[in-house]
Amino acid sequence: MARNPMRSSAVSRLVKRLREQSLATAPGEMIGSEDQLVATYKVSRPTLRQAAALVSQEQLLTVRRGTGGGYFARRPEVAAVAHVAAIYLQSRHTTLREIITAVEPIRVEMATLAAQNRTPDELDALKAFLVRDNRDLEVGEREAFLRSEREFARLIATASHNSVLYLFITTLHEFSSLPRQNERVFESAERVRAYWSVRQKSLVAIIEGDAEIAGISARRAARMITEWLMADGARTELKYGADDARMPA
Repeated sequence: MARNPMRSSAVSRLVKRLREQSLATAPGEMIGSEDQLVATYKVSRPTLRQAAALVSQEQLLTVRRGTGGGYFARRPEVAAVAHVAAIYLQSRHTTLREIITAVEPIRVEMATLAAQNRTPDELDALKAFLVRDNRDLEVGEREAFLRSEREFARLIATASHNSVLYLFITTLHEFSSLPRQNERVFESAERVRAYWSVRQKSLVAIIEGDAEIAGISARRAARMITEWLMADGARTELKYGADDARMPA
């Protein structure tokens, strides 16, 4: 049986030290050459390479070979982390309804914090989004609306200045976009307009710095989606029940 490199105490210790060194180094900056790191940590090349491979999987290290090569610090991309987390949720058969339930408190807190914490540059970005989005959506523009919804969530998450909430909302949106998640919450143009109207109220409140109204509107928007999901689920159950009743014994 192949040996798990993390079971090696030397590799495990070196993983921790390389991780710490990477986090203490600016992204893109060199941590050291292979010769330097072998000498610094007093380990063999195989041990260094095993540890570096594990830290690289964490997206904290980049190894470049050849002239000018070495070990360089990096940082995980939120999209990559969210994608892996979304795959985990999918493997646990997480339903879209569970996701929506989790989204409500996250969106409320993000909207509240964004109204309190947005910087001048973020405020300009929010105003620009409002100008682009300040119109009734026409029937057939569902995909454009969904893209704007993702942009809206990203802008609010950024303005909240909370990296935990940013990761959570990115993960939930990533999960919702996976192929198996094919519920059509926004299939109706009427639903799009109703949700868009409430979302606009939250956006305007964030721009004006009204944290209370921003949170209330964000909660209402999230609950609208929950109500639609429940209604869609009930109709689906009725349809399946009717189909089953017609099936021959």
